[in-house]
Amino acid sequence: MVYNRAAVIIIDKDKVLLLHRIKKGKDYYVIPGGTIEEDEKPEEAAVREIKEETNFDIELGEVFCRVNDFMHNGTYFLAKKFSGELRLGGPELQRVNDNNQYHLEWVHKKDLQKLLLYPKEVKEKIMDYFSS
Repeated sequence: MVYNRAAVIIIDKDKVLLLHRIKKGKDYYVIPGGTIEEDEKPEEAAVREIKEETNFDIELGEVFCRVNDFMHNGTYFLAKKFSGELRLGGPELQRVNDNNQYHLEWVHKKDLQKLLLYPKEVKEKIMDYFSS
């Protein structure tokens, strides 16, 4: 099943905020965000999801990229501004157990290359962003 997703790339100087997932023995990273609800615009979903997952209040910038693949239609925004105290919340916090973990992490640009970050197209675009 393909789902519509909105996510936000939050950059602070030379670091990007990622959601580190450890699920059933697999270790990978994703961009914070989530499913766009019925009758919700991608921009609205992005702001809501970031508040739920990170506790950040954000001001959205432009669309960073779009990814359409076998799993999702994703709209990835760049955050113009963010504020608040970083902490995991929402459904992600409620689903944490030994086999399903979520960790918010600031990752330095030099460490991106070695991470398994999905979707790969977004990882490449973030690395390009840092190198420009």
